[in-house]
Amino acid sequence: MLEIGDSLREARGRRGLDLDEVEAATLIRARYLDALEHEQFEVLPTGAYRRSFLREYAGFLGLDGDLLVDEYQLRFEADEPEPEPPPRRLPAWIEDIRVGRALAVVAAIAVFGVAVWQLGSTGGGGHAPPAPALRSTSPPKRHAATVPPSKPLATRTVPHTPPVLTLAAARGSCWLLVRIGSSSGRSVYEGTLQPGQTVRFGLRKPLWIRLGAPWNMEATIGKRAVHSLPTLTGDAIATASGLKAT
Repeated sequence: MLEIGDSLREARGRRGLDLDEVEAATLIRARYLDALEHEQFEVLPTGAYRRSFLREYAGFLGLDGDLLVDEYQLRFEADEPEPEPPPRRLPAWIEDIRVGRALAVVAAIAVFGVAVWQLGSTGGGGHAPPAPALRSTSPPKRHAATVPPSKPLATRTVPHTPPVLTLAAARGSCWLLVRIGSSSGRSVYEGTLQPGQTVRFGLRKPLWIRLGAPWNMEATIGKRAVHSLPTLTGDAIATASGLKAT
């Protein structure tokens, strides 16, 4: 597993910088930088701000920001609930029709009540005086409106997630050096995996890998096992389609 916070903190330590100096250079608040280094993403503003701050901070330290953002999305954004869509409002002319119907019902009830009262006041005999005419409160007639066809709701586009390369020290320790693209590319990992430890890397871009003891390693890309690791200490190129020794 690629540790986002450890990678940022170690890279800052190698440059001999403190958080205040990084804040002055990147204009990202020191408490947000500290939250990124401790993977406390709930401290940061929600939405795209978290990915933007992480990418900018990583780039300032010489790390691959896209790679760390891929790891963040894979581990932390997968379980976030989708926001509920706002309620749809009816067109104004439909609201007018509803109000008009309600007023008409009120007027009918009033007429009926007056008629019952007059019948009761005559004691059931003779002719009741005609009820006074009530002015209709129903809204004036309107020309029939053409109802515009409803537009289909926009579907959410799910961003493509690149496959993940997993390297595991299954049979013993193994030293690794991982760079972006080639042996001269930007370094994203360097260290020794102890037995049972694993690291993961998103394959948005090709990775150049030097393995110190490849016979101790097991590798997968997504759910596919990789059987093309070098047999001796050597290099390999990993892409979304596979891993090839060089």
